[in-house]
Amino acid sequence: MAKIESVTLKHIPKTIDVGDNISDIIIVTQIEFHHLDMSLKMEYLLYLFVYDVHGKPDVPIIVSNWDDSTFFGMQLDGKDDLLGKEMIAINASSGNSNNIIETPIALKLGNLHGSHSYHTRKLEVFATLVPAINEASKWSEPFETDIVF
Repeated sequence: MAKIESVTLKHIPKTIDVGDNISDIIIVTQIEFHHLDMSLKMEYLLYLFVYDVHGKPDVPIIVSNWDDSTFFGMQLDGKDDLLGKEMIAINASSGNSNNIIETPIALKLGNLHGSHSYHTRKLEVFATLVPAINEASKWSEPFETDIVF
């Protein structure tokens, strides 16, 4: 089983002008593969979710379904803003058990939402690896039926 060793951000702007559309950052993810991953050349999808966290981070809930996995955040003490997400296909090669993946992502950090008062952005990244050999889950589309009295 692969293990995410660390997730860090590079090239974070020191200041953000209100109204700026694009801020380029780089997410650096360090992944360590187990020797079984490498011998089987396991395939994974790395999901990265960038949040502006207001208070405690939302509790992440993943419904794993390979390339159709879904992410939900249960709110604790405020609503966090999802600023961006990326999905990267990874193959555990037999050459290197320790992999560093740099993922560029363009965020609209200068766009402010609703009536919130912003003075800073507290960026955090949630990373998760979904293996090709895993459970698969999916919600149905919602449907309604009438109740007759």
